Amino acid sequence: MKRPGTVAAFVLAGTAGLAGQGQPPSAPAAAAQPQSPAPTPAPAADVARAEALLRLHAERSQRAKVLVADYVQRRTTELLKEPLVSTGRFLFRRDPAVVVFFAAEPRPSVVRLAERVYEVHRPQKKQIERFHLDGPELARSLFAAVGGDSAPLLRDFVVVGVVEVPAAADGKATGAVQVQLAPRTPSVAARVRSLNLTLQAADGLLREVAYRDHSGDRVAIELNGIELDPKTAPAADLVVAPGTAVLEHRPKPAGS
Repeated sequence: MKRPGTVAAFVLAGTAGLAGQGQPPSAPAAAAQPQSPAPTPAPAADVARAEALLRLHAERSQRAKVLVADYVQRRTTELLKEPLVSTGRFLFRRDPAVVVFFAAEPRPSVVRLAERVYEVHRPQKKQIERFHLDGPELARSLFAAVGGDSAPLLRDFVVVGVVEVPAAADGKATGAVQVQLAPRTPSVAARVRSLNLTLQAADGLLREVAYRDHSGDRVAIELNGIELDPKTAPAADLVVAPGTAVLEHRPKPAGS
């Protein structure tokens, strides 16, 4: 699937590259890609620490039906010298699972990712671009990471590293740990090369989800001011004005 072109070519808005940038999760390029070797697990002590951190994250998050936060998304691509940055509000709804980026900068837009559909709504242009995805793996991985669903994460990914997040520029310790995951299966690896969760070591609070997509772009979604099941939350479904044009994009058939 070709990426549309306002930004030279996850989130997940594309994610793969997600929010505010209007690019869809990229499809696997071709069956000709060589199969990657199986990931090497981290030492047992690191795996145990990662599992304990993921359990803390689950205890904080799994009972929540909705999560709302401020976000900063940075997408790094070889095509550009500097990362693409967008900011706004983030929403995760557990059932049916969806994430929504209400982008304020660099331009207003709403990016919505469900398991099989990725939509970019540009209210000022009265336009929706709807991308039908050829696989749910990227969306499911993001949902599990944000929602604290450690079982599917550990089923689909191998813990390959646990890294202390370096101190900030002012020298103050972050108290955060990055759990680094690599896909176990070719079907997941075809869409997600790696997945990293940054968690607060003391209580498992989610700080950032980052992944590298099939094309090699890295998308990092930093979450701040997380609220679980707030009294009021943005709508998870697009609010569309009459007369809004819908542009549909479907993946090319395999082998075409």
